[in-house]
Formats: sequence, C-alpha cells, structure tokens
Amino acid sequence: MTQSFTSIKPTTSLYDCAKIITRKKLNTLPVINNNKLVGILNARDILWAITKKPNLNLKEVKAIDIAIRKVAVIKPSADISQAIEKMRTYNFRTLPVLSKGKVIGIVTLKDILRI
Repeated sequence: MTQSFTSIKPTTSLYDCAKIITRKKLNTLPVINNNKLVGILNARDILWAITKKPNLNLKEVKAIDIAIRKVAVIKPSADISQAIEKMRTYNFRTLPVLSKGKVIGIVTLKDILRI
C-alpha cells in the first residue's frame, strides 16, 4: 500500500488534474471531499472526455463531472489475494484503502507486482 498519495477535490478542473497526473507521473487520483472518498479519476477518463468532446474546455470541467463514483475499495486488513480478486472483478488497477471511512492509502497493480 502506498500511504503517500496525491488526491484532488471534486471542484478541481480537468486541466489541473492533467497537470498533476503529468507532473507526478500518476495514473489515478482519488477525489476526496471532507475526508470522504467521492470518486476516482484516471488519466484515461480525461482522455475519454477530450476525444468525445474535442472542443471541451478543460479549465471549466470539474473532476467530479467525469470521475468514477462507484469505486471498489479495500480494508487495511485485507491480504494481497483479496486485492487481486477485487481488481480482477471490477477491472481496476487501483484500490483506495479505507479505514473508518477515510482514505489512508492506495494499493496499485504496481504495488502488487513489486511483491
């Protein structure tokens, strides 16, 4: 699990999200509002938005507008096999780790492959 992660607010513009993803070499950004996970935004979500609407102004569209809102999560007590199964079931490469409703880390496919 990666405990040091970058998150965004629901009101963050897609332009700023794209800058964060590029600068920090990330693929996924948890969308957090008042310490609660409200969605997850992937680089491919931004690309999808751009290709579907080529005249889209990335500075006007907010992260929550295109973020995935039904997010698979995992508990800190879960083992690697549970994480892998959840990733496979939901076709996600990233799982936020929640404890008492708060995101405390992220498990990525890269984290699992390192082990």
